[in-house]
Amino acid sequence: MPIVRAALLAVSAALLASGEASAEDGLALLQRIAQGSRQLTYSGTFVYRSGGKVDTSRIAHSLSDGLEVERIEALDGSPREVLRSGSEVRCFFPEEKLVIIENRASQRGFPALLPAGLGSLPEHYAIRGGGHGRVAGVKSRAVLLEPRDGFRYGHEFWMDAASGLLLKANLIGDRGETLESFAFTQVKIGGPLEHGALKPRFDSERVRVQQVRATEMKPEDVAWNFRTTLPGFRKVATMRRQATPETPESLHVVFSDGLASISVFIEPGGSGDEAEAQATVGPVNVYRRQLGAHRLVVMGEVPALAVKRLGDGIERRRK
Repeated sequence: MPIVRAALLAVSAALLASGEASAEDGLALLQRIAQGSRQLTYSGTFVYRSGGKVDTSRIAHSLSDGLEVERIEALDGSPREVLRSGSEVRCFFPEEKLVIIENRASQRGFPALLPAGLGSLPEHYAIRGGGHGRVAGVKSRAVLLEPRDGFRYGHEFWMDAASGLLLKANLIGDRGETLESFAFTQVKIGGPLEHGALKPRFDSERVRVQQVRATEMKPEDVAWNFRTTLPGFRKVATMRRQATPETPESLHVVFSDGLASISVFIEPGGSGDEAEAQATVGPVNVYRRQLGAHRLVVMGEVPALAVKRLGDGIERRRK
């Protein structure tokens, strides 16, 4: 949970040395968060806020024989349920009598704000351990990440001081505003889950099943070049993706700096006279442009500058 862009100030050598020690401490805390939220058994209720939208959900998570299993159920609005077993994700929409099944090779688990890789984060974020507090009645410790450039947002994480479980996360914009937040309001960490906590609540036998087909691709099979790179972002997944048999197959490429991620979709369609367009949906910036007979969409929880720069550097590979 997808978070503080700040101007870099000149500091003395003594302060710089102190900052490096703080960064090491912050990295150690991030490592605990990344491990804890994957490996722990936990359940609880959390609130997600984005713009004026507020959603409350229930989650249960466990790790058994190396396989992560997780269930998230929406508690307000239309009934919705997400079941994840390893990389397979099933999304249930009972009012539509629909279940969507997708194998997400690049799945990052819950919440999506968790670091996928920590190696180069200090090059692109100033990381430091923060203060102590309480979240959902649990003693917690903060970790703060301030971006060193304009291609990513800042983050504030609050973790259980004992287990490392992520309890609260804020995505911070360039003016210090909270763009998105997630926070547990009630949580139980460790111990057995309640009976049936990971079982679906909805009847899956009388629903329409939509299988999203995604096939990993080799780099040499991709017919597109990405000429403009963003500092710290690397390609982490490339796949052919088809949502339904009736829709055209698209290319889906995911870039990540280990924390933030950007998705690029390229699919047949559109016309050459379509204008470039940018939009913002909550914390997500979206950039669209036409590339000959193909439509390009770049989107991610990153500043508008990042999606446009990446999108403007995409071109068809010459044969």
